Amino acid sequence: MIINTIIFIYFVQSLANYYGTAQPDIQQIIKLNFTQKVNSLIIKFYKRENDVLCLVSQNDLGLTKLSDLDLGYNPKGPEVYDYQSYKANSEYQLIQIAYVAMIYMKCFQLNQNQQQLISIEIYYSENQFIQGCTNDCDGYNYPEISNSICVSQQCHCLEGTFGQYCQFQSAQISSNILTTFTLDTHKWKYFQYQFSSIDINLFSQNVEEELYYSFVLKQNPQLKIPNLKESQKLISFNNIQQELKNQQTTVYVDVIYIGLYNNQSKSLNIQFKIITNDTEDESTFERNKIVIIVTGCVVGALLLFAFGLSALKSRQQRQFQQQIQEAIRRNLNQVHNLDQLQAQSPERQLPQINHKGFSLRFIKDHFKGHSYEKIIKAYPGLSQFEECVVCLEQMKKAATKQQKICSVTPCFHIFHCMCLEEWLLRQKNCPFCRTEYNRKKIIKDYPWLEVNTLRVNNTDSTYLSRMKNNQETVNESQIEFVKHQPEEQQQTNQMEVISEQ
Repeated sequence: MIINTIIFIYFVQSLANYYGTAQPDIQQIIKLNFTQKVNSLIIKFYKRENDVLCLVSQNDLGLTKLSDLDLGYNPKGPEVYDYQSYKANSEYQLIQIAYVAMIYMKCFQLNQNQQQLISIEIYYSENQFIQGCTNDCDGYNYPEISNSICVSQQCHCLEGTFGQYCQFQSAQISSNILTTFTLDTHKWKYFQYQFSSIDINLFSQNVEEELYYSFVLKQNPQLKIPNLKESQKLISFNNIQQELKNQQTTVYVDVIYIGLYNNQSKSLNIQFKIITNDTEDESTFERNKIVIIVTGCVVGALLLFAFGLSALKSRQQRQFQQQIQEAIRRNLNQVHNLDQLQAQSPERQLPQINHKGFSLRFIKDHFKGHSYEKIIKAYPGLSQFEECVVCLEQMKKAATKQQKICSVTPCFHIFHCMCLEEWLLRQKNCPFCRTEYNRKKIIKDYPWLEVNTLRVNNTDSTYLSRMKNNQETVNESQIEFVKHQPEEQQQTNQMEVISEQ
């Protein structure tokens, strides 16, 4: 059911908004219904006869004659037409114009012997019309979408397509390989060929047939295409060296589009080959293959070596982190056990651990823990610290609840609360910037972190302003502390320190 619905929607979207026919040399006037969703019109002509050119204009074309037009790849007058498709004698001609409510059409047919009706399809498009990028470089196949793109009002076509809006199909052809195909009457067959030597011969076994060739250099935009006016009859061997020299410019190009045209009233089975006198082509190709294989092996070996080093480094880093975490947990458990024993037996004198840092009570009172999210919400600038530099574990994406609890130093660096406690038990400095601390300074400046009030007391602090404004600054040489502290709280903290001593 879903597949049927998708097919139905695609079928509806593929339908033209207008169908009609036009007689050669007679003007057709079409009035369209206005809609705000329409930005441009895509007009597609389908003809069964040769030498037909269709014009579209906002002006009356009743008196216009084909001889009055200065035909070219870029129309200069009010009339718009698909000159490349006309020169290629294509079944289709495609024109895109900005939306207008009334358009005038007129198709000219040079061959007056058999005049047949020309089919017209008009599609409403929501895309803006871009000069030089008809149908958004998707060729005749509206509303199908290809991957060709429009850049600076020029079409950059996919491999296998070329033309002003990528409307022609081309087949890749290599040197000294015979290609067999059928070519319909009065039709073109296009090939793309990349050459290394200009000494090129075109070979065909259809010597007695009315078969013509023409070629052009690849360019962007591709305004010129193979055409009958510049074509030559294809005989057994055709050396195109001189013609290629005449077409070359100061810009180096090594790709040509070769067109073969059947000028007979019947289809032809053609055998065609490009022959080059450069005997080094195949050996060069073989050498290039060897170079590519060797280069691939070297690159693969280097990638494998780099992967091995990365895996070894990651393993060593994990082992180091595990050792640090184990040491932190062991020391913290020892300290907590001693505190519990002291609380249970106050009269008992327990051996004191010889720390070079602060006491655990002092650390817990002045380096309080808060959730990482709460700290970052108050001080967005601290979001640059995602890992604890002590244990190298995540704070932002913490794996456990304990790792989500963090503490901030007076120099405004953030760590896991348990990691900072373990660090400050051993030394009186910041694990990140090594700023030295002392009890007097910490007591004076406490609290330097105010998470609950979401504000900074010291408005003169450049560093704290950066933290609040989410500006990265991890290389501060001078650390500014909060200057203002209520005297009552200072006295309370000082009394706690005296009681500890």
